[in-house]
Amino acid sequence: MGTGRGGKGTPNITGGRGKNYTNAFAGSKIKHLKKPDGVPLWRKDIQFQFLHLIFNDDRKVFTNSYDGTKNRTFADVYVDAMARSSKTSKILRDKLLSEKKNALNMAMVCLLVNLGRMNTTLNFFPEMKAQLRTYHAIPSLQTYTDQNAYKQLQDAPRLKSILKGACEDRKEPVTIENLVVTPVPRTNPINLIFLLSTYAPKVTETHFPPEIDFHDLVMRAQLSSQSRATAFLWLMWWYLESNFTVEDTLRNPYGVGLATKGTDIPRGVPAFEHLTEEEADAENVDRQEEIEFGERMQLERKSG
Repeated sequence: MGTGRGGKGTPNITGGRGKNYTNAFAGSKIKHLKKPDGVPLWRKDIQFQFLHLIFNDDRKVFTNSYDGTKNRTFADVYVDAMARSSKTSKILRDKLLSEKKNALNMAMVCLLVNLGRMNTTLNFFPEMKAQLRTYHAIPSLQTYTDQNAYKQLQDAPRLKSILKGACEDRKEPVTIENLVVTPVPRTNPINLIFLLSTYAPKVTETHFPPEIDFHDLVMRAQLSSQSRATAFLWLMWWYLESNFTVEDTLRNPYGVGLATKGTDIPRGVPAFEHLTEEEADAENVDRQEEIEFGERMQLERKSG
């Protein structure tokens, strides 16, 4: 692969139909989480198990794009990018780097915003009242933290601002074509996820089997959480760490790439595991204390 920008030998890894997806989020068609004001977002709504598996994966196979340190987990590089955003306050930055559990909880919600699953009309603590905003407790992430810690979740617009800051504070690739000709470490994972969401149709065409698309990773409960998390992390490693070669598909720590049409490079994500509706429901069962927390917060919102 050519490593210079636009150099010869750059692989066409985004398909080959010639469409231009340069408008920001032009390709993104994802259904936003939407519920009436006060109704909690339960484990199934946010696909908690999928998020948990991503941010608790312990494989140290990523490079920090800011300082070049290797052997980092995905959670390490994602939280670090959040902390470095110019939109992150010093107090929050210190907490992100020193309080791992709370940092991961915030990162899970940020990933939903990053993928477009959460839009900017949501907030997560009942005292906040604003026009065109709805309040939703997230019991699986808020039940086990103290009052101050759970307020760190802030609201979706502030989280979106933090994520955008991570993409705008320095020069980052703005298209997948830019990305693939940039030497490793190419970008931070927040910017990569925005790019993959923006170019979702091409990402689907390049890496996914028929009838499954990129946004199914965060939405389609009848594909197992483990297989969706593995596919997501496979894509993260492929775009952040590889040189897009056959050898790279064989050494991807999240599995060997599967054969795809139109290329000799097996760049399909690892196979998905299909579940029955009952099996899917069993992956994201709310605990009793979470149900009680959610109901309590719903009542607090009504009485506030």
